[in-house]
Amino acid sequence: MVRISLFILLVLNSICHYVQANSLWHAIDINDPNLTVEQAAQQCAKSSMFAPYSLEEWCEKAYSMGSWKSLLYIGYYTGDGTRYVNEAKKNAQADGVEAIKILAWIYSNGSFVERDLSQSIKLYNDYLNHKKNKSLTKHQLVSVHKALYNIYKELEFWQDASKSLQYIINNEDNGIEKNFFREEMVYIRERLSK
Repeated sequence: MVRISLFILLVLNSICHYVQANSLWHAIDINDPNLTVEQAAQQCAKSSMFAPYSLEEWCEKAYSMGSWKSLLYIGYYTGDGTRYVNEAKKNAQADGVEAIKILAWIYSNGSFVERDLSQSIKLYNDYLNHKKNKSLTKHQLVSVHKALYNIYKELEFWQDASKSLQYIINNEDNGIEKNFFREEMVYIRERLSK
């Protein structure tokens, strides 16, 4: 009886997963002349979860239409993110502000490259100081300072960590996070006093 119940449960689970996946994966004709780059990029991203068999095809299509960020999914899928990193570098050199931030993230966690925190710090600061970034939202600025804070803390650059942390405390809207970062400031001040 237990085996039959378990079998029924597994079959129902498989059916539910299939129905859910198919409701989230809408088949779109990849050769549709009205296909937009946004639609292709969205299909690329969705295929990583719902249709991995078509991931490379959709991501290559999105890339060919102008979405270089779609190469990230191919990199994760194949384990080789060389093209993604090269496109990020090319776009950063062409003054692509978002590409600078993406490269900073790549170097901070070592995705597809050797981890280089000094390079990440430089790129995050280039992003913050970029002339095109005068319209960054408070949330965007706080998120970059959080990334910098984590790097400075890991490297034990307490003075720089303190500056980023103070920026976060002054600008964070989430009360719980703000309290967490205030507690972190106590820790940083202890390190600075040594």
